[in-house]
Amino acid sequence: MIQSDTITAVASPPVAADSVPAPIVPQKGNVRPVAVPDGDAGQVASAVMTATPDSVSPDTVKAKEFGIIITARKTPEVALKTDNAEGMSYVLGGLLLLFCIIGIRFRNNRKYMGRLLRDMVEIRMRGNVFDQTVRETSFLVLLNLLWGCSAGIILWGLLGAGLPDVFQIGMNAPPVEARPAATMAICMGIGVGYTCLMALAYITVGIVFSNRVNGRMWLKGFSAGNGVMSFIYFPLAMVLIFYPQWRENLLWVALITFILAKIVFIWKGFRIFFTQISSWVLFLYYLCSLEIVPLILTYLAALQLCNL
Repeated sequence: MIQSDTITAVASPPVAADSVPAPIVPQKGNVRPVAVPDGDAGQVASAVMTATPDSVSPDTVKAKEFGIIITARKTPEVALKTDNAEGMSYVLGGLLLLFCIIGIRFRNNRKYMGRLLRDMVEIRMRGNVFDQTVRETSFLVLLNLLWGCSAGIILWGLLGAGLPDVFQIGMNAPPVEARPAATMAICMGIGVGYTCLMALAYITVGIVFSNRVNGRMWLKGFSAGNGVMSFIYFPLAMVLIFYPQWRENLLWVALITFILAKIVFIWKGFRIFFTQISSWVLFLYYLCSLEIVPLILTYLAALQLCNL
């Protein structure tokens, strides 16, 4: 081989896949030598090949300045939920306390439930002295009180059901969702007031248009009907409070129960008072004055008071 001072490029043998090339050592000038790994025996032990400056791309990442960028997923903004259930514990506590008192009294009045069903339909002109004791009378009063409170909660659910504008009668929709405790307490008071006023109206009309015995018999049918309905309305009211998404179905069940109880009560009143053909006029007057108008006034009162 002829010696020469000029460094020439010597082709290197193929590099194995698992071999690690030596780093490129930059030098001055336009030529940069690149080390080539050793080959097998009998080949060139070491060689240097040259590389022009434009054959090696410069580094785009500086030393110790690298990393992985993870973009956070955008979280949708959710409005803060305000706690508008203030006071509900008092409303529910009072209702459950009343139910517990009735449960304690019910332990000694189990047979009285059958008597309530008979009082809804039976007509006995001569009563028995032992028919109803003071304990049973107080039990019936508690049942009517429970029905009034439960009916008030059903009325509260009706106001929050989003009725059409024709039922609003020019008034704004009551804020039953914004003030649940206050509006529910108002509706419960209206339900109890409706029960008391209707009992007073029935006994008064019965005494005026007939006699005291028929008036008391009529009132007994009204009280017995409310007492029986309280066992249906109380569970409906509790479910309506804790599961408002079932509002529509619960309101339909309450409406059907109320209509059936009213039909039984009107039928009993018809058997008590209307014994002549001319009594039909009085019957129509009774339907309008004691069954339809009070319901409308009760709804309007709840609508007005809940908007205050």
